[in-house]
Amino acid sequence: MFDVLFLSLCCLQDAVSPEAQEPKVLVFTRTTGFRHSSVDRGSEAIAELGKGTWTTTRTEDPTAFLPATLASYDVVIFLNTTMDVLDEPQQVALESWLNAGGGWLGIHAAADTEYDWPFYGEALLGGAWFKTHPAVQEAVVVVEDAQHPSMIGMPMRWTRTDEWYDYRASPRGSMHVLATVDERTYDPQAPMGDHPIAWSSSIGKGTGLYTGGGHTVASFDEPLFRQHLLQSVQFLLADGWIDLIGTGLDGWHPAGVWENVGDVQLDPEDSRRLLPVDGVRGTGVLLNGTSGRAQDLISDDTFGDCEIHIEWMMPTGGNSGIYVQGSYEVQVLDSWGVSPPKASDAGGIYQRWDDSRPEGEKGYEGHAPRVNASRAPGQWQSFDIVFLAARWNESGEKIRNAQFKSVSHNGVVVHEDVELTGPTRGGWEEQPGAGHIRLQGDHGPVAYRNVRVRRIGP
Repeated sequence: MFDVLFLSLCCLQDAVSPEAQEPKVLVFTRTTGFRHSSVDRGSEAIAELGKGTWTTTRTEDPTAFLPATLASYDVVIFLNTTMDVLDEPQQVALESWLNAGGGWLGIHAAADTEYDWPFYGEALLGGAWFKTHPAVQEAVVVVEDAQHPSMIGMPMRWTRTDEWYDYRASPRGSMHVLATVDERTYDPQAPMGDHPIAWSSSIGKGTGLYTGGGHTVASFDEPLFRQHLLQSVQFLLADGWIDLIGTGLDGWHPAGVWENVGDVQLDPEDSRRLLPVDGVRGTGVLLNGTSGRAQDLISDDTFGDCEIHIEWMMPTGGNSGIYVQGSYEVQVLDSWGVSPPKASDAGGIYQRWDDSRPEGEKGYEGHAPRVNASRAPGQWQSFDIVFLAARWNESGEKIRNAQFKSVSHNGVVVHEDVELTGPTRGGWEEQPGAGHIRLQGDHGPVAYRNVRVRRIGP
């Protein structure tokens, strides 16, 4: 009987189609205002791009926006929707789905949609509802965040032809701007000056992305625009997480002796060293050389409010650190067996330092982890960090200190609501705006992998 049941389960598993296991994308094309001629070609293009990666369903039926139906989709795309397309219960369902982790992509006339729904205009558009537009014409798109997954491979000055919306307000400040359109390169109807044309946002556990292209039918056959759409959907399928380790040392500087290897282990002849694992090929692990005397490794991309997941391995006696925004250090150290842990141990938020203070008081505002969650040298460990950046007003006055909302070490919460009045020792001076992720490389051997960041603010 067991053999028959086992065989039946195996056959059932084999019978599941690849499509049933793929993520699901809902393309919503309802219009109650202007109808774009590019809707059909845009829907076809999204299905083509998703072949073998996601399953595409197109609908104009707003009853798809019910909790049970939305729960089966990973991404919803508003493709040239116009005016009022959802009633109030459907709006509530979409908002709840987004907050729970859904991904939303708005294309072009998604900005000409739902003018009476504040959540839509604020959380997804940053106030940038459609205002007016000039004739279709060539213009230059200026890529602001070339490291963003949706913009990889786009020219820094990207010349293309489309209908360039002028918006009621700029989303800058509440949205993470990915690209602007250079108004000097075309004839805008209502010039904005600073003219964002693509941006991303976070909504609870969910993620939004808007791109202003896609008016013309030709847009959806344009290789670079198709690549932008493909990468935008992939970004949303990853729940807005950005993987900072790719091929080689792309996305980091300066490289120095750092290398990207397949895996690492303790040196069997010297536990104070890490070595690449023989026979393990590929990339994915950043190692600061066998001597552990490298320059700090700095991400090309910058982040403000964010969540960070990072994994690391230490040899015996190892010492490193993760500087959020290059300024605020979470300590990476071989702290196996230390009790009680100090601010200088693994998971500690390192102290600030002031040489002008009296001897014995130069170091201050360090925060020891609640518990020592360290593992033995040679084992992979992890941090999960929720960070809120410092804020300044237009007059340059600091109005909010940086804060670690939470730090978990190997799944154990070791900090909550830690406020920092300034940079920790060895950190860069605070600066308004976003900052880099900085991995300390000069204090001994260390390896990092699965370095991922998710923006939760602009």
